[in-house]
Amino acid sequence: RRVDSTVTNTAIVRYDAYEDTGGHQSASLALLDSGRTGLVLTAIQGRDYARIYMKELERGHPSVALSPEEQEAVERAMGR
Repeated sequence: RRVDSTVTNTAIVRYDAYEDTGGHQSASLALLDSGRTGLVLTAIQGRDYARIYMKELERGHPSVALSPEEQEAVERAMGR
């Protein structure tokens, strides 16, 4: 069976989104198929709030510009 259109490439990048926070509480998660189509889910943790962002990728092209951390998650997921 072919599985190249399923989520086969994943990676998480944890980081500090703000200078006044520690512990790498923010993260970007890439969930992609073999053709670099899928999504990047990002959770930004501040002191008093958390925000969640989702960006779609279609054959490696994001619907919205990726942050450096999101781009790193995509590259790690694809093994590059």
